[in-house]
Amino acid sequence: MKNKFAFLLILIAFQGFAQNYNGTLSTINQDGLHLILLNPEVRSATNSNTNFFRILDENKNEVAFVNYKPKNENKFDFIELPIVSKRILNDSVTSIQVENKSERSLNSLVVVIANTSVVKNYNVSGSNDGENWFGLVQNQQLSNLYSEKEKQVEKTISFPLNNYSFLRIDFSDKKSLPINLMKVGIYQSEINYVSQLELTDITQNVISNKEKKKTQISIRFKTPQVISKIDFDIRSDLYYRNVRILVNKSRRIKKRSENYQEEISSFVINSKTNNQFILDDFFEKEFIIEIDNQDNQPLEINKISFFQSPEYVLANLKSTENYTVIIDSTLSKPNYDLQNFEFENSKELKVLTIENFKKYNLVKSQSQEQKFWQTKWFLWICIVIGGLAVSYFALGLLKDMKEK
Repeated sequence: MKNKFAFLLILIAFQGFAQNYNGTLSTINQDGLHLILLNPEVRSATNSNTNFFRILDENKNEVAFVNYKPKNENKFDFIELPIVSKRILNDSVTSIQVENKSERSLNSLVVVIANTSVVKNYNVSGSNDGENWFGLVQNQQLSNLYSEKEKQVEKTISFPLNNYSFLRIDFSDKKSLPINLMKVGIYQSEINYVSQLELTDITQNVISNKEKKKTQISIRFKTPQVISKIDFDIRSDLYYRNVRILVNKSRRIKKRSENYQEEISSFVINSKTNNQFILDDFFEKEFIIEIDNQDNQPLEINKISFFQSPEYVLANLKSTENYTVIIDSTLSKPNYDLQNFEFENSKELKVLTIENFKKYNLVKSQSQEQKFWQTKWFLWICIVIGGLAVSYFALGLLKDMKEK
């Protein structure tokens, strides 16, 4: 009975630490079924669990939704985007401007470049009118533009998701002559699916252990993320090395705690391949990439990029409504009629994004009369009582162990 009472107090106390977020849906142009893209920030906030996700209309009524995954048979074709301007500015920058006529939601462009061995730094910006530009990414690097078999190479340039009418890539020519950019496009299906979402807010720390002949790269995200794909940009020539992805874990063995490393995935990086690897989705904030160097020198790595396979929910929405999405970690799995229907891939489905997504605190209006159990005082009392209850039972447990 005492244990149940203590557990109840702890549960009440920790309700105050529930994670709450909200955002708004992008513009809806027509009534009907829509796909809503769950970006990395949203999936991280839900702990990759849509049980905590809700869509609310203007009257705060729940709107039914269902998890949606595009069918595997859906094919991605190369769609070329028109280059509307190609200029050399002050003999030091090549500026390429492309038009996104249909205002697709884009998070990457594929550039086709004539075979070369130079390395280029670039910036990407977006505009709705071709005159006022807004930064997307800056001082990124494009390398490994050389192919032994092809006269041209394809490279993907990633940036934050947007639907600007114009996109501009500015290549720095300060250290080398301009590159021959032949065309720009996207790989996309008939439906406006996003192929991959690049993850940001990453800290990387590289440690080379000469004794163990390994390089360990510690990866840390600002918040836990679902990782679906990894891309290595390596400057070194002629290499073939085993790589493992490891996660630090702990487990209880009898009465002691033991730390160990769990292997999430393993593969080989090879100078003759593009070194892009699809992973079984895993959800972590920190992990380690371990490269076995054997008797070789550590590799020169320009960049390691991480991507997330997009996740969608499907909902029936009205163009006359403004919708809010919320995430509340105290919610449980919803049960909607919509989950009893199957939906096929369709050109008619439009993809919406979640905007102005942020964490918020539940604050009651002063005009509303609060009951005592809704006040901060009650919360802190519960926290203190919960803490005292935990301490009491922990001390009792230690006493029993000493007597035994």
